[in-house]
Amino acid sequence: SSIFDCKNNDEDYCECSNDFIGSSCEIQSVDICSKHDNNTYESLFFITFGSGSDQFSSKTASDFNFTTDLKKESWSNFNPGAYAFVNSVPSSLTLSWHHGAVDHTMNETDGYMYLADVGNVNGTLFNYKIKNLCVGVDYEYSAYLTNVMRDIWWVSVTEPNIRFEVRAVHKKGDLIAQKITGDIPVYKHMTWSKHGLSFVATSSSVVLLMISNVGGHEGNDLAIDDIQLRVSSANQTGFCYPG
Repeated sequence: SSIFDCKNNDEDYCECSNDFIGSSCEIQSVDICSKHDNNTYESLFFITFGSGSDQFSSKTASDFNFTTDLKKESWSNFNPGAYAFVNSVPSSLTLSWHHGAVDHTMNETDGYMYLADVGNVNGTLFNYKIKNLCVGVDYEYSAYLTNVMRDIWWVSVTEPNIRFEVRAVHKKGDLIAQKITGDIPVYKHMTWSKHGLSFVATSSSVVLLMISNVGGHEGNDLAIDDIQLRVSSANQTGFCYPG
């Protein structure tokens, strides 16, 4: 992709010029990169949530530079609207969770994952601001998600459904790209799957979001791991600095 000409004077922000006409300045909805297994592309960040012997990590979302509408809670207060970082899925009172299942990160012992009991529709699970992107470059924003509920034939639950969004930081938070996971199904064994989107940066400062499309009720419990932003084309740098 070619780099669009940035004509604004804000030192950490540029966007498509007003007279630019093309699909890259429209709202994008593109799947993750077709060559998503190519790990040689530059990674701008990769959040694995660390590891530790304690089942519940003492860290909070701010330790990983993101915000969330959920509240960090201990297991005794883990209700809809709560989150924690855990190295294995805790045992639920109804035995409906994948008790003992572990995180996604490869080659890691006692790795933590982001466990969320989602409460409200349109609740933000992940809000991460990043600047100095290269306008016109292709990026992939992705994460591994899993439903922590077990597949029990007599139990009907709400399945997580997440909306990935990329928005400009400045002005009105213009929507650059979005992609919806669809319902994340229950399985007999906890199953991780990669979700996200590819986008062409039309702004150098963006907000990366994961938002719930459904409310709480029974279910809507998920785990998130290995959140990443990377360049999705070879021989491209991910950051462009003013000057």
